[in-house]
Amino acid sequence: MPTESSSPPPHDWIPPGGGVRWTRVGELGWHSLTLPFYLGNRVLSALGEAGGAVIQEDVEQRLTWLIEPEAVAVRHLRDHPEVTLAGNDDSYLFVPGMTRDHTVWWRVTPTCDRLITSAELLADAFAVVRPRRGGRP
Repeated sequence: MPTESSSPPPHDWIPPGGGVRWTRVGELGWHSLTLPFYLGNRVLSALGEAGGAVIQEDVEQRLTWLIEPEAVAVRHLRDHPEVTLAGNDDSYLFVPGMTRDHTVWWRVTPTCDRLITSAELLADAFAVVRPRRGGRP
């Protein structure tokens, strides 16, 4: 979980402290890929240190990765029932402050060097863990 810190967030669009910012996906230079916990936790584990920052939403029970805009590597996932891809389509996402530790928070804390997850690596990790024939594995 995030820890209290007096240092500023690594990006100026991350709200200070424990606040949240309702952000239009695409306006800040990234798109997003969201998975339910049961898949997202497995993808997170498969990515290990290769992944970027991850937002956890406890109420909706999902994990969201920030990815490069218009990523070709994940386009084939658009029709997958467990995947939500958002981009320049009027979608919104809550961006949590760095010290927020509940409801919507950074499961993997962003840093200047660790923000965007490679869509190709994310698609590969998803291919390894996704259910073969719908439903939960």
